[in-house]
Amino acid sequence: MGRKSISQQYQAASNNFTVGGKSVDVGIVEHIIITGDDENITESPNSEENPKLIDSYLGHAKIRKLNDFVANKKNLNFYAPLIPDEGVPLVGETVQLINVGGTDYFKRIPSTNLNIGNARKNVEEKLSTSTEENKSDSDSYSEVSQTSTAKSDSNERNSELGEYFKPERIHKLRLYEGDKIIESRFGQSIRFSGYNNEEQSFSPTLIIRNRENDEARNNLEANNITEEDVNKDGSIIALTSQDYKIPFQPGLVDDGGSSNFETTPIKFELPEEYVGQDQILINSERIILSSKASEMMFFSKGDYGFISDGKFTIDNGNKGAELDFGDDVVLTTNRNNSNFIVTTGTGQIRLNTEDNGNSGGTNQKEPLARGQTLVDILDAMITAVSNQIYATPAGPTAKGPLNLPEFEQIRAKLDQIKSTLNFTE
Repeated sequence: MGRKSISQQYQAASNNFTVGGKSVDVGIVEHIIITGDDENITESPNSEENPKLIDSYLGHAKIRKLNDFVANKKNLNFYAPLIPDEGVPLVGETVQLINVGGTDYFKRIPSTNLNIGNARKNVEEKLSTSTEENKSDSDSYSEVSQTSTAKSDSNERNSELGEYFKPERIHKLRLYEGDKIIESRFGQSIRFSGYNNEEQSFSPTLIIRNRENDEARNNLEANNITEEDVNKDGSIIALTSQDYKIPFQPGLVDDGGSSNFETTPIKFELPEEYVGQDQILINSERIILSSKASEMMFFSKGDYGFISDGKFTIDNGNKGAELDFGDDVVLTTNRNNSNFIVTTGTGQIRLNTEDNGNSGGTNQKEPLARGQTLVDILDAMITAVSNQIYATPAGPTAKGPLNLPEFEQIRAKLDQIKSTLNFTE
């Protein structure tokens, strides 16, 4: 299609764009100020301390009106966003120009394509009627506001949708009655809902999602809709209530619904369903909780459990730890027949005593016996008894007592003193 016919097509679109029965101006975005070093940010004539009004320019867009095909790009005006929270437009996006109090602002136009909106690649080439006009050395300036001006681009270029923006297949979320949803062009979303549950009952939920999952992005058609998936989407926070059932599975869940999580809780009893009360789910590939300056506290009215396929470690700095349990404490490693190791260096291990061993009384510390050492000493003692010789008026006796065989039987049992599973230094 030739440039002329495309220009006529845009012209027709401009003439037909109405609000309340009145024709309104629309235009094409050709540049957006998004960094503080943008050459279009001018110096303020009234400020020596802040020579560049960076915060005043961010988000401003250079726009070519659809009914203006021949204006040199350097002569185009910059406009501020009417509603900054709508997000930054793309180069090649069609926007509405709205006059408020004598000043024109731009407003993004809703589109069925959540990712790129109505933006089109190389839109300046399609609208330009003369390539020579785009090469002009005009030094004119474009008005940005009533108090400052913006210098035009020093290097003209035909952009696609920006310098680094690349189109992605992002799908809109399905709606439930009364919903309010905030969605970005990148797949982030915040859903405020009251009826997004199987019972369609009033159960307020708030779901914050950072990324649409790869399965939906790759397999759904461009015009399909999707719904949050607490297992497959990127980082997600779900605040739910009553009849909203969280279909949570631990670990990474593949396209077939299988999880790579292997550990089955033995001591902790998981709920059959995550439903029926106010709940919060935080699910991501990595979670970092940090208390920068003060305490971190965990309160639980019910049981609390830690279930992991990996190793459980606590590195507690220099202040030690105090654990106070109101009932039995059971430590087991028998599932894999693994060791239980307690090391204190030159510190002491005290069982049922807090006494340091330096005072008398019933609570005085009693050292534990070393099994092998005890066996060696008893063996030596039996040997000494077996070798006893007594001096008598009739001369020395034979070596050993008459019940020597009994001592030998005791010697044969000495190794029973030693534990086969418990050891000390």
